[in-house]
Amino acid sequence: MKKRITLGTVISLMTLTAAATFVITLSMSRKAFNGKVTEVDRLAEKYSRLNELDAAVRENFYRDVPEDDVMDGILAGYVEGLGDRYSVYRSARELNDYEDINAGVYTGIGISIAQNENGDIEIMEVSEGGSAEQAGIKPGDLLIEVEGISVKENYSEAIDQISGEFGTSVNLRIQEKESGRQKKLSLKRVHIDEVTVMGKMLEHKIGYIYISKFRSVTVGQFESARQQLIKDGAVGFIFDVRQNGGGVLSALEQLADPLLPEGELAFSTAKDGTRETIITSDANCTEMPYAVLVDGGTASASELFACLLRDYAGAILVGEKTFGKGIMQATLPLSDGGVTLTTATYETGITSCYHEIGLEPDVLSVYDPESETDTQLEAAQNALLEKINTEKAA
Repeated sequence: MKKRITLGTVISLMTLTAAATFVITLSMSRKAFNGKVTEVDRLAEKYSRLNELDAAVRENFYRDVPEDDVMDGILAGYVEGLGDRYSVYRSARELNDYEDINAGVYTGIGISIAQNENGDIEIMEVSEGGSAEQAGIKPGDLLIEVEGISVKENYSEAIDQISGEFGTSVNLRIQEKESGRQKKLSLKRVHIDEVTVMGKMLEHKIGYIYISKFRSVTVGQFESARQQLIKDGAVGFIFDVRQNGGGVLSALEQLADPLLPEGELAFSTAKDGTRETIITSDANCTEMPYAVLVDGGTASASELFACLLRDYAGAILVGEKTFGKGIMQATLPLSDGGVTLTTATYETGITSCYHEIGLEPDVLSVYDPESETDTQLEAAQNALLEKINTEKAA
């Protein structure tokens, strides 16, 4: 026979449960409250020092305080205090410029300049599609004035005038190399794609592609060069990422995808141990013999590119040990500007994190500045030819 519970017993049990819940809640609330108090005390101490400095500056500094510049400086100093050279605060303008750099698109007229042996400011390169090219400016022409300011006499001030918003115009005075004639031009500032890829066919039908950096525009440039070389009969490829400091991870993933087998290929690890996939590849893969030229300037995304090709596509690394940057950054927008922070280490599914270690080449070839030929490229050609011949024999 089941024992019946009286109403009084139920009420007593409910009262005890409520009391226990209250005690537990109170304990947890006190802990949270104490944590908040500790945080407030810490912030109060931090900002009292800042207020003390601010008061001293405002009372004694000989000029008015530039409020916006000071705030940017405070925020930049906070991030600099982290002691990580890859983490940086960016003002709104700096963030916009940084995003343009990552895209590989800049606003300008499409010229690069340098001071020649006579001290004149010479136009060294004219970008394809820029307004300078459309106006007939050629390498070797001299830049005389920008907005009426002499480039030779006030270089920094004059050159600063070239920068501006898309669609606006800038006035130049140019001296033509061939005729020596000077002419005034008004050029519109346009968007110009940075050229980050160069491809050509080497002997024995080996395709060569140089990648200077990984930008958003790099993906299309790389694929265009690769497809053209395949069409021309390339039987293998050398990818040159020497002195390539890296760039955008998403550009690396898209660029490498056609070269790699299907799967999850690279992973990040955050400070709490959380592991996430950062590089995947689909089933569409061009299997060919590959070699990758690397050196001490091969870092970040270019280093990961080389590691992925060696791990998953059997590429031969030729050259010198790479830089050793196996950490990744993320740029987080703020209410005004943004901050780029190092957020995780990374590794492939085969090679562990090589941060501050680097990747050792399979074929060591040290750059020889005295040589009239590119000895590292020659070493890569020889290694790739040997691989091609071995695979044919098999």
